[in-house]
Amino acid sequence: MEHFMVFVQRREKAELSNLPACYLSSQPFFMKEIFLIASMFANFTELFAQLTKTHNIDSLQQILLSSGEDTNRIWALNNLGRNIQDSDTTIILAGQAIALSQKLGFKKGEAEAYNNIGYWFTQKGDYPKALENYLKAIKLSEDVHYETGLKRSFNNIAGVYCFLKDYNTSIRYASKSRLLSIQLNDPGTQALSASWLSKCYLELRHTDSALKYAQESYEAAFRLQEFLPLYQATARLGEINQAAGNRQLALEYSRLSLQFSKKDGRSFRISGAHQQLATVFKTIAEKDSCLWHARQAFSISQTENLSASLLSSSLLLSEQYEGIDIAESLRYHKIALAAQDSLFSQEKNRQIEALNFAETLRQREIEALKLQAEDERKNNLQYAAIALGLVLFVILFLLFSYSVAANQNLIKFLTILALLIVFEFINLLLHPFLGNLTHHSPLLMLTIMVCIAALLIPVHHSLEKWVTFKLIEKNKRIRLSAAKKMIATMETDQNKITKGPA
Repeated sequence: MEHFMVFVQRREKAELSNLPACYLSSQPFFMKEIFLIASMFANFTELFAQLTKTHNIDSLQQILLSSGEDTNRIWALNNLGRNIQDSDTTIILAGQAIALSQKLGFKKGEAEAYNNIGYWFTQKGDYPKALENYLKAIKLSEDVHYETGLKRSFNNIAGVYCFLKDYNTSIRYASKSRLLSIQLNDPGTQALSASWLSKCYLELRHTDSALKYAQESYEAAFRLQEFLPLYQATARLGEINQAAGNRQLALEYSRLSLQFSKKDGRSFRISGAHQQLATVFKTIAEKDSCLWHARQAFSISQTENLSASLLSSSLLLSEQYEGIDIAESLRYHKIALAAQDSLFSQEKNRQIEALNFAETLRQREIEALKLQAEDERKNNLQYAAIALGLVLFVILFLLFSYSVAANQNLIKFLTILALLIVFEFINLLLHPFLGNLTHHSPLLMLTIMVCIAALLIPVHHSLEKWVTFKLIEKNKRIRLSAAKKMIATMETDQNKITKGPA
């Protein structure tokens, strides 16, 4: 399937790669027919996607116009901020979402807004600001057990640390995002987080792991059929094939990545795809194509103020102009130095280290609190089991004792006490599992516990009725036995009085 998709795109890519026009015409006739049909389908898919995106934006704008200050408006602000192409508008919408979320106490909406702001700073290459906002989103999501927000934050942070070449930290966050995505059945985020894992392992020279996660990313993206995951998955496959020396496959996957980036429409992704193609053309000594794609990446980066791709494209252009145009090579080199200083200044590195250190400490404290809470839960379970055992022992003793006549009200009190202890024991036992199952939704957890109580109460009534019946029968036997003994004693005494002294 993937090779067929590669073939379908060849004519459209021929101009970019300087391939001769006869490249396609040399294919068999039936392949040309397939190409025409597939091209029409691809164009229709792209048009449909653009119309759908436009419709979604229009719908979100209508919600903003019609809704008041409620959570629907917050979701609309955040979703519109993610979909709209004007990045400055994204910041404005996120600011409005944060203000309204804080007013309503809606932490999920506030977390999504901070994620949007962090993503805006990521595009601009301001990684300390990006991390600062992502970490705010994580804290808010943790407060309300918002796992959807957590997986998005983890995935975004993985991308930042990958850009910073801190691959081990990136792997840690990408792994968290991937696991949550699988649990929540979110192939989109799974494709993105697997893509970051693939990139990091490739940079660390773990080729087998890189290929494994790249294939997982592509499979998840293909199931979803969304442009962003497809762009990132094909980019990873292109990089892996380039590293393995499979230059033709690297070229085809990189071209696919460029197509998907254009359909996605985000400037920094298009710039990155052009830069990757330029790198591939450099390895196969196609200088003109390399320069063309590098200039495209440079132009987009300079226009949109994208420091990361500006650095890589200007470095490549400076290298390509060496020995040809010294002035141009020097100009691009100066631009690259300025971009590098903007991205990786000492002050920014210190900010990133401080943020990373603070978050590491915070996560350790959270883990310590979790361990403490788990220990307390285990102790409470033991105390509840001991209390239940004592109450049941007293009930059974009173029920089966042959010498003690128990009060019926006492038995009722003890059975109610046992019911409460059983309910508390079940609550302590099931709470972690119910939390994961319901994503810590108070309403769902309360509903489940009410259902458990509804099952326990009839059982309690039946047991109480049986215990009471058994207790009454036992008390009758004890009283009857006591009465018989008393009568026998009285008869003996009477006989002694009648006979008199010997």
